[in-house]
Amino acid sequence: MRAPYVLLTIAPAALGCTGNVSGSTAGGDAEASATHAVMIVERTVEAPDSVHAQASARFVRVAAWSSMSEAFRAIGAALDLPDPGTCASQRYASGGASTAAVPVVELSDVGTVAIEVAGSAATRLVPRQLPDVTDVVTGVVYARAAEATLLPAASLYMFHVGGTTGLGAFDIAAMAPGDPSDVRVTGEDPTGTLVARGGGVDVSWVPDSADDVIYADVQPAGVRCVLSNPGDQTAGDGLAHGNVSMSLLDDAGTLVVHRLRQEPIVARGVDDGEVRFDFSRSIAYVR
Repeated sequence: MRAPYVLLTIAPAALGCTGNVSGSTAGGDAEASATHAVMIVERTVEAPDSVHAQASARFVRVAAWSSMSEAFRAIGAALDLPDPGTCASQRYASGGASTAAVPVVELSDVGTVAIEVAGSAATRLVPRQLPDVTDVVTGVVYARAAEATLLPAASLYMFHVGGTTGLGAFDIAAMAPGDPSDVRVTGEDPTGTLVARGGGVDVSWVPDSADDVIYADVQPAGVRCVLSNPGDQTAGDGLAHGNVSMSLLDDAGTLVVHRLRQEPIVARGVDDGEVRFDFSRSIAYVR
């Protein structure tokens, strides 16, 4: 059964918050600007008993002519995925000359940013002033490493943004996907090691949302494969399946399997943005 999920903007007044939500373009600016937001929650399983979690939030103010993807790329928050069912090298994903103008990026201070899960105490992200080293990116980033229990899978998350003069307070609710341990890899033994044989590695999962993406990073090859397709249908075993070709595997390495969910942020003062859950686990493999 597919798990329901939700992404909602909750008006501050409904939560008893004070302050108004303002637009992202300050009056009197010589050039029109836009604000793009990205909130990322990551869980990484490196061994059966080793789980790490972290969260970050960035509010990117750029010239209005710059797209959200260009803004995210400028701050290192872009996620490059090949087409569903295909693989692509990540070694040169950002390489090559570009004739596009590089946007000047301001990472906005939005007051406090905190995450609350399933009614637990809020986890406050720590603001950090980014040095203006390149004259391209400057401002405040929010981030925090946390106990894995504070950022669980398959749970409802509340993102609380305190707001400042330029961007008013708002709250976002989003449902996290299931844990990547639910994604099965043929040939994996109980110790977490994968012995790859045959024509490739079969990866299978129960699709709990048509919008979730299952992808895998192959190291040291530096190749990324998107294993899921929109609206994946289950096979006779009730699972959706993807395959990592044996030709991509070295004699030994690591297969990192990801379960990804991306949802748009809809809030006054934010022109575009996304909540991104990227939950992964690393599997050592040998051939």
